[in-house]
Amino acid sequence: MEEDMHVKMYGKEFHKVEFLDIQCPMCNGRIDELGFCNCGSGDS
Repeated sequence: MEEDMHVKMYGKEFHKVEFLDIQCPMCNGRIDELGFCNCGSGDS
């Protein structure tokens, strides 16, 4: 069985990530529950 890197890194499967009602000011991507977005700048 192949190791799932997303589970190893974040503790859950990618489709179970919850997103906040906040958009990143840099890329307009959604901010997830850990404060990450598509471009990596997060909500700062």
